[in-house]
Amino acid sequence: MKRGNILLVDDDPGFLMALTKMLLKQGYEVTGTANPAAALEAIQGQNQGVDLVVTDLSMPETSGRTLLNAIKTAFPRTEVIVITAFGDELAKSNAIRDGAYAFVDKPLDPPEFLGLVERAIGANLLSKENPFGELNKPEP
Repeated sequence: MKRGNILLVDDDPGFLMALTKMLLKQGYEVTGTANPAAALEAIQGQNQGVDLVVTDLSMPETSGRTLLNAIKTAFPRTEVIVITAFGDELAKSNAIRDGAYAFVDKPLDPPEFLGLVERAIGANLLSKENPFGELNKPEP
């Protein structure tokens, strides 16, 4: 049974592969890319079929923050989790202010991260069912 469609964006191929495997094992449908521009194309091509985007903050071509802003502008109900190995409080507050569902530091704690993914996809599904309601987001 499909639990949700997740798009992963990270320029580290090893991390991208490990995260993809972890999410596939949990029953999620996962698409991974190292290219933020390809991520935007994938979202647009699926007509809101993406339930969650997980993006790295620091990437060479385009920052995760730029990608977050583009996703939230085009698809405001798509949830985005921002992850990073180089985060600080300013980056975290900016991401949350820009509409990120959550901001997570690497290395990820798998059980905690999987719980966060489940809640984010649940929030996305609720948002689709109730397009007029504002959802509560987790505390930063």
